[in-house]
Amino acid sequence: MRFVSIALAFIVSLILQTTILPFLRLGGVIPDLLLVLVIFTAIFYGSLAGGVVGLTAGLMQDLLGGHYLGLGALSGFVVGYLMGGLESRVNIDNVLVTFSLVLAGSFVAGVVYSLGQGILDSSLSIRLLWRLSASGALYDACLAALLFRPLVRLFGGLVPGRVEIVQPGKVIYR
Repeated sequence: MRFVSIALAFIVSLILQTTILPFLRLGGVIPDLLLVLVIFTAIFYGSLAGGVVGLTAGLMQDLLGGHYLGLGALSGFVVGYLMGGLESRVNIDNVLVTFSLVLAGSFVAGVVYSLGQGILDSSLSIRLLWRLSASGALYDACLAALLFRPLVRLFGGLVPGRVEIVQPGKVIYR
C-alpha cells in the first residue's frame, strides 16, 4: 500500500511540476518537487532505490519538457545515489536535517545539470551555475520544509532499522 501511495505522489508531483510549478518561478528558478521526493526516497530506502527513482523521475521530466534529454536523469541518479548513502547516518525525523539534505542534494543536482548543459552548449558560466544552483537549492529546501510532515508520513515516519528498543516503552536512536 505504501508503494502505491508513493507512486501516486510521484505522478501527482510530475503533473504539478510540468503544469503549475512553472508559474511559481522566482528569479528564473522553478521549485523541483520531484527532486525533493527523490531525496526523501533515497534517505528512506537507500542508494539503489534513490538512484533508480532519481533516474526514472529525471527521465520523465526530460521527456515531458526537458531541453536536454538525459541530463535530468543523470542529475536525478547522482543525487538519489549519493543521498541514499546517508540512509542510516541521518535522523530524517528532524526538519533541519531534512532541510540541509535537500539543500545539499538540490545543489548537487543543479551543478550536475548545469555542467552538462554547459558542456553541450559550449557555454559554461561558473557564475550562472552557482547562482541558479544555489537559488534552486534554497527554493527546494524551503519546499521540503513546508512539506516535511506529510512527506515523513508518506514515507513511513521512523525508518526501520534506525531505532532500537532497549526496554518496552523506551526507544533510543542509534
